[in-house]
Amino acid sequence: MILVSNPFGQDPMDFNENTAADRVGRRIREIRESQNITQAELGEMVGLNGDRVQKYENGVRKPKADLLKKFANALGVSTLALTDPVVANFFGAMYALFEMERNYDLKIKRDGAKLSLVFGNGFMGDMNAYLDEWEKECHQVEVELNAATSEEERASILQAYRMWKWNFPKGISDRTEKDLKELRKAKLEEQMKQLEKELSDLNNEDNEE
Repeated sequence: MILVSNPFGQDPMDFNENTAADRVGRRIREIRESQNITQAELGEMVGLNGDRVQKYENGVRKPKADLLKKFANALGVSTLALTDPVVANFFGAMYALFEMERNYDLKIKRDGAKLSLVFGNGFMGDMNAYLDEWEKECHQVEVELNAATSEEERASILQAYRMWKWNFPKGISDRTEKDLKELRKAKLEEQMKQLEKELSDLNNEDNEE
């Protein structure tokens, strides 16, 4: 099943911003508990009481950069382990992959010198459904590029693909709505055929009488 609606009807950027404190707090709690450190003990390390640490872990407050560095230092981890990953550099990209391993069952596979990434078993799960949509879009772009007869047409195809990515998942949402309409239309047509058949059968019975 593909979920295409924005969470709670919010703009995705607003949703990400509103839930950032929850994600940071979840990471602090996860690392703290893995080391058997209490909230009070962590608070003492960073100059806070246990109640304040609890508020940060529960996402009530989001720690500023300086405090986040203190948390990371006290826990013996990189600050990147506590923040949302930024994939514009290799280290950020790696932490993004670690996050996807945790949330989406991402696995790394080796085939000789070739490395590949697979979500779960490669067939099941919401993430694979999204990847399937992406692959279909890439395939369609490739088909259109091969059929293009000018550089202007190729540029237009590539720009349309960029817009598809920049507006994701709107493209899926629009198509899903269209698909649902087609399904409803097909169902109604099938019902009409069935009713026409029943009417025809009744007419034939009347004629036989």
